[in-house]
Amino acid sequence: HNIDMISNFSKLRVLKLGCASLNGSYPYLFNFPLLQHLTVSHCGYLKWDLNVLAGMPLKELHVKSSESLTGNISSLTGKISSLRVLKDTLERLTIAACPQVEGNFMDLADFPQLKSLILRQMDSITGDIRGMSETSFPKLENILLPYNVYGGQEYKLMRISEATDLIATIYSIKKQPHRHPLLFEDFNWYLSESSPDWYQEEFGYPFSCCI
Repeated sequence: HNIDMISNFSKLRVLKLGCASLNGSYPYLFNFPLLQHLTVSHCGYLKWDLNVLAGMPLKELHVKSSESLTGNISSLTGKISSLRVLKDTLERLTIAACPQVEGNFMDLADFPQLKSLILRQMDSITGDIRGMSETSFPKLENILLPYNVYGGQEYKLMRISEATDLIATIYSIKKQPHRHPLLFEDFNWYLSESSPDWYQEEFGYPFSCCI
């Protein structure tokens, strides 16, 4: 494939790479000064880092790995804070099954245009939803955080009493007048099997919360 010919499209605004047989680094794929929408899905051998996004006015970035199907782990690397070069433009962000991307999701809290934040199967992403204030993620409509973020999707509670603080945090955020009504929909938390509050249940977890 003569993939380098794509560099001739200097005014490209949308680029979607899916299941492409790319092996190695291709710097010219990330050198479009007008690019607004970038999707990279199931391209496990494409080597790139989040810092290559500087200079592109991206509104949407979607990166998904096929790890769960083929074992082909994404080669995307970098720190979530590298996305700060997109602070003024980014509206929708999805990164899934990219274990080499790390950092605190709160590094994006002051992005004024961010409406959707999906970080799934991301073991190196950290943070705590209790750190979200009234000014955090001011336009956010949709959020999904990995379980290792405190209060993230399918987060495992060490004590049942933790649920009170988490629910109070979610409630205080959702009642803010500028918040989207569907924010934090379908969040589930479970009691960890290593919790001193754990007890055996015949079916499923003995304690769970669904927001």
